[in-house]
Amino acid sequence: MPEGAQEPGEIGWYREIILEFEDGKRAHFEIERKPTGTVIPLVKGGPAPWTRLGFEKCPCCPLPGEGGSCPAALSLQTTLDRLRHHTSTEPVTATAIDERGRKQTVTWALQMVGAVLVELAVFSSECPVGRRVKPYLQGLSPFAASDELLSHVLKKILGANAGSVEGAQKAVQEIIEPLRQVFVYLMRRLGGGSEQPHEDAIPNSIVHVDTFTQVLAFRARRLNEQMASELGWKDEPKSPSAKPGLWSRLRDSFGGS
Repeated sequence: MPEGAQEPGEIGWYREIILEFEDGKRAHFEIERKPTGTVIPLVKGGPAPWTRLGFEKCPCCPLPGEGGSCPAALSLQTTLDRLRHHTSTEPVTATAIDERGRKQTVTWALQMVGAVLVELAVFSSECPVGRRVKPYLQGLSPFAASDELLSHVLKKILGANAGSVEGAQKAVQEIIEPLRQVFVYLMRRLGGGSEQPHEDAIPNSIVHVDTFTQVLAFRARRLNEQMASELGWKDEPKSPSAKPGLWSRLRDSFGGS
């Protein structure tokens, strides 16, 4: 468990994140969600120009038109405004609180905590590309270490594909390839916006999440094969008359459809 972490137990969708800096200052992020866990952006003063959908729009984005706001950028706007003057290596104590008041606390570099806020903006917003990852994050604590996050997501994807390594590998590629565009174009939005960040906390947080997705794609096959072996799953074709068995039950338990 990371330094300073408290055991989260079965922490649910978190509703607040509180950051405490070394100088004693605090930043409080309230997180409004729909019943499905999708984040509702809480933006004061209206959307910033760099969040406009047509500004540096991702080539893979299926949202129609150029008007309105990019869901991921809009969700990130409040984070950017609050962390604009902070550096990525600055130590920070962060506490996530779920709807029942349960807490998890870590002491990390700001870019790692910022990565959690970027994940929230991309994976849990209305972004049609990023939200494909959200089902695979269920049951995971907000401040999960990178290896835990990687293993959790891949195990969920593997289970959703009935233990098929080939199916899981295809699913990973279908998710990751367009997702990389989201991070690239978020960086372009920040770089070309009228209000550029003064420090590197948010840009490096985006890079941190982008790096995770690259590692996920790179290590997916080997880890999927390892987990499938440990779970006793094999890529074997089923006959049309085969009855639902262990694969189906395990797939359902992992959230597959």
